[in-house]
Amino acid sequence: MGFSFSGIREELDSKELGKLYRRLQADCRYLAPFADWKAVVAFLHEKKRAYRQKDRVLWRLIQYYRQGGDCERLGAVFLSAFAPAIVNLCDHGRKQCSHFGDDDLFHEVCTMFLRILREMKIVSNKVATRIVDRLRNDVQAMLDEKSRDREWMPTDVIDFFGSHPDVQESESPDDFTEIMKTMDILEVSDARGLLDLLARRRAIDWEEKRILDAMLIAGKTLKDVSQPGEYERLKSRRRNALKAIRVYLYEMLRKYGG
Repeated sequence: MGFSFSGIREELDSKELGKLYRRLQADCRYLAPFADWKAVVAFLHEKKRAYRQKDRVLWRLIQYYRQGGDCERLGAVFLSAFAPAIVNLCDHGRKQCSHFGDDDLFHEVCTMFLRILREMKIVSNKVATRIVDRLRNDVQAMLDEKSRDREWMPTDVIDFFGSHPDVQESESPDDFTEIMKTMDILEVSDARGLLDLLARRRAIDWEEKRILDAMLIAGKTLKDVSQPGEYERLKSRRRNALKAIRVYLYEMLRKYGG
């Protein structure tokens, strides 16, 4: 199922869920005080009261949900009831994985949440707390996995290709993932090793390698490494070297990366 809170709210008003509510209300005394699903969700959102009753309602609805069939429609009810927790986790996820698209993140969290409802052992006390704690742990594990590609990138490599203004002038695609694939093909793990390899393969010359090593790895400025009267010449060498490196890497990726 696709997920959006506007669509979920509309689902609560659907004829099918209305029929399901009347059938379950006749079977479950815990639903007797409520007129419809929206009233149930509003009750579950209330704070500081009727904790035991909320546990009973949630626990019983989860048992229905696990029966499958028409009861799978209860997913919309659960998503509405746990919307505040889901929104908070998505906000956290965007901060940790800014490259993770909002729609994809929302879908992942909702899917994970419904899977927990189907598979987690649910006891009849602190039902919501236990579910949210499990969801938080599972979402964090997922975010850690999504972040892994960026976490294993050496910092100097990210800086080398991403932070310097001359890189932004490059006509080559700005794609860290593709660069890292190419570095894996070349069997180098950091920017210094990459510069050594590129100089040996004559993608850049040794002077360009020295300039880039001093500036982008050792953290020196162009003025630090240039002699009087050389600044503009070295600036041009640096710019051309960066472009040459990126062209070389993408050529290698096309040739060997599949």
